[in-house]
Amino acid sequence: MNGSNHDGDSSDDSSIEHAAIQNNTMKSSSTTNEATALLISASDKPGMQNIDRNRINAILLRESSDSAFMKRQRRLDEKSDERIKEMKKRLRDKDISTDNDWRKALLHSTIDPLLKSYRNKRRSRSTCAVIDMDGFFISCHVLSHPHLSTVPACVGSTSMISTSNYIARRYGVRAAMPGYLGSMLVKELSNGKESLTFVTSDFELYKQKSAEVKAVLEQYDPYLKMYSLDEAYMDIGPYLELSLKNEGMSHEDIKIALLLARECSEENGHQTANLLDSEKYHAAARELLHSIRQKVKDTTGLTCSAGLASNFLIAKVASDVNKPNGQYFIGPSEEQIQKFVHPLPCRKINGIGRVMEKTLRGSLDIETVRDLYDKRAEVYYLFQPATAQFLMKASIGYSESSSGDENNNNGNDESEDRKGISHERTFSPVSNWTDLCTRVETISHSLIQDLKARNLKPRTVTLKVKLADFNILSKTTSREVALFQPGNMEQSSSDLVNIVLKLLREARSSYTSSRNVEFSVRLLGVRCSNFQLTKDNQMSLDRYYCGKFTSSDEAINKHPVGNRVQSTTASNSYSSVIVNPYKTPPKRSIGSLSISPAVNTASTSTLPRSGNETITAKSVKIVPCPICGLSLQSSDDSAINAHIDSCLNVSTVKQLAQEETMLADLKDEKSKKKRSLTDYFSSS
Repeated sequence: MNGSNHDGDSSDDSSIEHAAIQNNTMKSSSTTNEATALLISASDKPGMQNIDRNRINAILLRESSDSAFMKRQRRLDEKSDERIKEMKKRLRDKDISTDNDWRKALLHSTIDPLLKSYRNKRRSRSTCAVIDMDGFFISCHVLSHPHLSTVPACVGSTSMISTSNYIARRYGVRAAMPGYLGSMLVKELSNGKESLTFVTSDFELYKQKSAEVKAVLEQYDPYLKMYSLDEAYMDIGPYLELSLKNEGMSHEDIKIALLLARECSEENGHQTANLLDSEKYHAAARELLHSIRQKVKDTTGLTCSAGLASNFLIAKVASDVNKPNGQYFIGPSEEQIQKFVHPLPCRKINGIGRVMEKTLRGSLDIETVRDLYDKRAEVYYLFQPATAQFLMKASIGYSESSSGDENNNNGNDESEDRKGISHERTFSPVSNWTDLCTRVETISHSLIQDLKARNLKPRTVTLKVKLADFNILSKTTSREVALFQPGNMEQSSSDLVNIVLKLLREARSSYTSSRNVEFSVRLLGVRCSNFQLTKDNQMSLDRYYCGKFTSSDEAINKHPVGNRVQSTTASNSYSSVIVNPYKTPPKRSIGSLSISPAVNTASTSTLPRSGNETITAKSVKIVPCPICGLSLQSSDDSAINAHIDSCLNVSTVKQLAQEETMLADLKDEKSKKKRSLTDYFSSS
């Protein structure tokens, strides 16, 4: 089965298979299957289309109906039921209290213009590709243990399964399922002929193979996004444009061109695309995607499936259609998109989970994306604005993809489009405090490595604790200055670990203070979010130029003292540094150097030297540190930024504040003592 290859290069060619997948999924979602609905939070995995749902539900209910997990899930479902009742009542009251045409009015005034604006933003070409590795974890082990491809196997333990192979999925075994239940399913559904093989996870192996996959994919899109080890989001448009525009251009030359240019401009892209009609252009795109998948297999020994569409939302859904080792294409026209998305169960849309699926079904009888579109007025009225807008986009298969027309972010700053990054571990219930602290420290250090590798600077840290009875505790803290500033990496690592340990103590204290029970934990997770944008790093230098210098003359008029540089500006320049140093300053000019946080001046600006001599910003320049006064020599701003950020700590700012206060006191000793800036830094 793993060797099958059904590319589905055309939506028409694979329409029968796609319809079968949708119909089977619809039957399962409309059937009363309490066990599956409560036990599994995600939608069915590929390879589970023809499973014996009734027998599986009977086994799951028999084995787990009285478990702590199922009891908790039922309590949560009761809350969902209450919310559904409240939503139905709101809708009835709305119909009674207002004109029955309120739906038409809402559609005409708000919803349809909104959807029209989304449609107008659609990309004209389908070049968004989602690459999804096939059963990644277990497939990594198959490379060295080929027999695992012939038996039901999974990665995990009797406590929890991380992933399963396609043979195990025929028995209903899947990720996020307790291993003992998976073992029971295989044993009973095979009438004792087969048993589930468990493989111990090896994350070093997974990281290694993921890096190999990424190295291949980056040849076609150097700016791809990988939000997990086994899934990549990439835009093959720029590669395709270069290939079509420059016939005979080698793969190596295209790789270099992609690295030199952030992206092919929209103008050039459209000019090239317009040289070919849509059918020929997308035929080339499908062929390119096929060659990418083949290169991944040749390089790593692993197969992958892919979806190709005009945005990543539907490309993600499409990547599941022809699994394993296949691909599926969706054209960019409105008709092609709606033909694909409207028959889908709502659960297939990324972002609609078990609770939202139940809420939509219970309150409005919504099962499919077409239902969601037809009842968009009711949805818009009942849900909060952010949720309503997400559901409106889902109803027409629209998303603001992380590259291309549907996003304003053209940079490569992961902190701009990543909401957070987290690591968590599940284990048998543990109550020993030392053991819990050791585990959460290990998780924190693993997360720290990821943060450093991705150059992410978080302001918010969240601890997730799942107790032995499956109740979940959460503790969050935020700070004004982000962690992992340049020159302060090691201290930030220590700070993050200490923050997490403090949150764990608070979680234990709040839980045990009100009840006489043991603090027994089965899962710990650490999440970092609220990232400082990479472009904000330029503010480190920019804001201090603006704070210390009020004219171009002051920028140049400095008096050297030894190996340091002293500014002739008045003492109130310190106030400009201290008062809200993280506020984006207005654009200023210093001599011929134009400073703006949003503009990289390194490529175009010049710096004044003695006489008429000028050098470019890429040459060595000498500027004073606005904190310590040290003369800094560097060919680029990054080194200067790093030095400034290392100087910018509480003790330094406090010292500057003290100097500010002393100068104010000397100016008028007889005046009433005012509150000094040091008061703001006093320990509490």
